[in-house]
This record gives sequence, C-alpha cells and structure tokens, in this order.
Amino acid sequence: MNLSGKKLFLIGFIVILLVGIPLTVYILQQQTNTQQHAAASTNLAFSPNSSASAPIQENIGSTIPLAITVDPGKNLVSFVKLEIQYDPTVLATASANAFVPNVSAFPSVLEGPIYSPGKIAVTLSVGPDPTKAIQQAVTAATINFVALKATPPGTPTLVSYTTNTQVLSIGPNDQASENVLSSATPATIAITGTSPSPTSTVPTGTPAPSVAVSPTPSTAPTAAPSSAPTATPTVQLQPVISGTPSSNPPICSSLTINGPSTGNAPYALTFTASGSSSAETISKVTFNFGDGQISDVTQSGGIGTASVNVQAAHTYSNPGTFTANAILTDSTGAVSSSDASSSANCSQTITVNAASGSGTVNPSPTMPATGSTGIAVGISLSAMFLIVGGGLLFFIL
Repeated sequence: MNLSGKKLFLIGFIVILLVGIPLTVYILQQQTNTQQHAAASTNLAFSPNSSASAPIQENIGSTIPLAITVDPGKNLVSFVKLEIQYDPTVLATASANAFVPNVSAFPSVLEGPIYSPGKIAVTLSVGPDPTKAIQQAVTAATINFVALKATPPGTPTLVSYTTNTQVLSIGPNDQASENVLSSATPATIAITGTSPSPTSTVPTGTPAPSVAVSPTPSTAPTAAPSSAPTATPTVQLQPVISGTPSSNPPICSSLTINGPSTGNAPYALTFTASGSSSAETISKVTFNFGDGQISDVTQSGGIGTASVNVQAAHTYSNPGTFTANAILTDSTGAVSSSDASSSANCSQTITVNAASGSGTVNPSPTMPATGSTGIAVGISLSAMFLIVGGGLLFFIL
C-alpha cells in the first residue's frame, strides 16, 4: 500500500472513530434510560368504592370515613406524598385529627398532615428499612369527613387526589426519584337531607285548648236587668311547648382569641365564644375556623344553661387569611346568626404567614438510587478501545 493509501485509510479510521464514539454513547444511554424507567403500576383509591353511577349515600350531619388504599402493582412502594382535595362548602374534616395514618404500613410521617381550605397534604414513608416496602394492597390512612349540606340531585361531590400526589418505589427496575403512580380514583359522595335540628317532642295526651263558658241558669227571667253581667266565654290557651324553634334565637356576643390575630404557621390559638339566650338554654356552640375545619362543643363552658363561655383550641398549619366564627344553638334548635356582617362581634380574621426562615421542603426517600453501573463501564471501555486502537494504527501506518 502506497503512502497516499495509508493516509486515506488513517483518515477513514479517524472519521469512523469520531462517529463511532458518540453513536456508541447514544445507544448505551438509550439502553440505560430503558432499563431505569420506572414501571408505573401503583393505584390509589378510596374505600368504600364509589362511582358517579353508584356514589356513597350519606345524610347532612353524618360522619363519612374514607380509607385510602395503596395497591403497588409491580412496584415496591416506599414513599407516598398525598394531596387530597374536596369541596369545603359541602364537606369538612370531622376534627383536628381527621387524618389517621396506618402506622403499621407507613410508620414514618415525614410531613403533615397539613389542613387548608379544601385540601389535606401529608407525606408517608415506610422508613429506612427497605424490607418494609409495600408489596400488596394496604390501607395507608383514614380520613373522617362531616357532611355539611346536600348535593344537587345527580351531581355528587368528589374527594380526589391532586396532581401533586406522588408515589416512589425501590423496585429493581424503578428509578428512585420517578413517580410510579398509575391511577388515582376519587371518592364520589351524594348527600341528602336537610340541616339537622333537635326534634320537637310533643307530650302525648296534652289537652287541646279549651273554652270554658259560664252556664246560664234556666230559671233566669227573660228580660234580665240592665245591671246583670253578660256571660263571656273564657278561653284557656296552651303554653308554648319546649322543643319548637324559639322566636328569640340565642345571641353570640363575642369571639376572642388568646393571642395576636397574625402569626407564623403552624399558628396555635384558643378561641373563646360567649353568648346567651333570653328564652332557652344553650345546647351547643359550633366553631368554624375558616380553614375547612369545624368543632362542636356540647359539654362544657355553661352548656345547658342560658349563658355560655366556651373555649376551643385550633392550629392553623398553612399560611393564608381565615375568618373564624362561632354559632350558638339552643335547646329548641334555634341558632345564632352565622353572618359576619350581622354578628361582627362573634367573628375573628386570622392571618397566618409562612414559617419564618423556612420554605416548603419536599422530602426525599432515604432509599439508595437504583441504576446500572455496567452501562457506564461499557461506555468507558468502548471509548478506550477505539482510542487505543486508533493510536496503534497511527504508529503502525
């Protein structure tokens, strides 16, 4: 082979080298992505099962427990970040501890639960032990709601998972930081009935209103003297029966808090409601904290008397501006006004700021990332082989 042929061969080899290395790297990267791509097969749902055609049927005032189920499919679930949304005008969390995690399945609560109007956010983990990863369907937690008002016929309300919901897996074919959530089925709830009120109890055997007329003697003369009194019917009226709604509803005179109306999340306050009834006894005080949570007090602070001074504690976990108010209910079912404009003394506006010096942190699982080190080694060896081969050929030629 003459010199020009050698040069041409060397140039051709260099071109192949320049094209071959990037092509090899690209092919190996595609293989890496294919092998590391998570198989999203985890499903989230609520129990009992429901749908638009077969919703959960409840009445106003009922407590509605919903279990959150996690079915991992082919994944090994180690971490679940839940964000659940609902209509706060239709549903409210039953208490400050409405979200109850299943610590047997997820012993570590990394964040929350954080309650905000119409949302609940919480992050659960199996902890540092990879053998505890979820491999079959389990109940992750239970949420207790209270039905506030009826839903229109044929239009049930939904409790659903938002797009911020995330599930991570430590399966051998799953990338540690990739969401493996395949589907999230909402709960469908139809609420019927009217607002609950104490049932009026009318005692049996109560006599009807009667009319007593003074008898006229049969021997009385036909023409009575002008001075004789004229017989007038005497009407005896029944008293108002307790248990019927009072025409004089109770009055909530004040709602106070034990600190400033502005604070940083989580912001804990104690609310004190005072009020009275001029005709009946107070049977219940309802605190609406303005963030989707409602608390009923029925056994303290003067309940059962004509005046009350009741306290309730609450913690605002999320930043925002919330209007809290208190509503008094008497023994007949009459309630004080819940309209802030007509009961300004019985409402409070609370402003909650983000926690000072901190921001929202999305916790990451403690599991090590999975991947193939053989791919990286293959890329390095291929590149070294081509480079060394090219160098030897250069000196030979």
